[in-house]
Amino acid sequence: MAEKAGISLPYMGAIERGEKWPSSTILGKLADSLNMEPHDLLKPENVTVKEVRNVTEKLAKDMTALLNESVKMLNNIAKEDS
Repeated sequence: MAEKAGISLPYMGAIERGEKWPSSTILGKLADSLNMEPHDLLKPENVTVKEVRNVTEKLAKDMTALLNESVKMLNNIAKEDS
């Protein structure tokens, strides 16, 4: 596949191991070599919409908690400076 896409074997290996992220040009070449659309290479396998929703909801909750804690800390700092 590396040869068909016109990239080196070491670079292909690094992409496969997650050490390198291909540019959009390389992604297009890889997709062409597999007779696919580039966006198809980016879709996770065996992941349901429900699983994505659950992860997204957890991330939103975690971010909200972090932001709330940050606001509390900033308010405490502001009170100490007053």
